[in-house]
Amino acid sequence: MKEYNDYIQTTRIYLKRYNQFKATIANLQDDIAGMKREIEHDVAAPISKYGDQPGGGQPELNSVEAAAERHRKLEARIKEAERNIDNIGRIIRKVDRAIDALDTEDADLIRGHYLEHKSWRQLSEEHYLTEKWASEKARRAVKEMSFTIFARVEQQELDFTFFK
Repeated sequence: MKEYNDYIQTTRIYLKRYNQFKATIANLQDDIAGMKREIEHDVAAPISKYGDQPGGGQPELNSVEAAAERHRKLEARIKEAERNIDNIGRIIRKVDRAIDALDTEDADLIRGHYLEHKSWRQLSEEHYLTEKWASEKARRAVKEMSFTIFARVEQQELDFTFFK
């Protein structure tokens, strides 16, 4: 079982990669669309001809089988991309819900620092806080988010004092 600090560190990683996750989903969706177009437009599968011409030792359906194999591989890549989109999308939704569960100022600090890449100084000026306090509030908010994202039955028995 992971230690609770591992969950906090994982939450920070999710926040730091949040924008990258969104870009990855968009890229995977483009890849899927491209692979589907490739399958639709693949006219390389000719009809077999049965005649008097020698086959040269090649099976009659070689090009048909080759096209079918290409389609099978593309379908497998599409399914893998869809699984990746689902997994990454689940992380994004969990992070979004965890941010939405924070109070407004904490959510603004998290979004500002991790998603918009603002400095603590800039955020502290925007929220009329000291840099140290803005950073500390965000650290506490990340801890709170980690509980929201990774809550398990075992963790529900933990001390809830950090919610205060």
